[in-house]
Amino acid sequence: MRFFIIIVLVLFSTNSFTHHPGHKVEATAPFPTVNLEIMKDNVDGYNLYIDLKNFNLAPKLVGIENQSNTGYLSLYVNDIKIARVYSQWFHIPQRFFYLKENLVKVTLNTNLNGEFTLDGETIQSVLKVINN
Repeated sequence: MRFFIIIVLVLFSTNSFTHHPGHKVEATAPFPTVNLEIMKDNVDGYNLYIDLKNFNLAPKLVGIENQSNTGYLSLYVNDIKIARVYSQWFHIPQRFFYLKENLVKVTLNTNLNGEFTLDGETIQSVLKVINN
């Protein structure tokens, strides 16, 4: 039994069950930037505008090969990954905003599911949404 527990702890501590390993790829000049704007939707949730500079969204290349400053976006609400994003607009349903203060985060990802970095730090943008 002790051996089984040790094996389980080793597997979980090495991220053996993660869907995409945490590969980091340093961005190249001109360096990409991402900024977020969020607007309350009249029917449900929020509409997110993702302002990208020096980054190419390329859904046809996902899973094929990495290219400089090219890939897709990952959208998180309260540190839970909601979706891959392939355009600059995305609708987020209200059900994801269940806290009084909610964090929306977007990261820039490589075609092979790594994260783009600048000086080792993930290129991302985060904003806070307050529920009334």
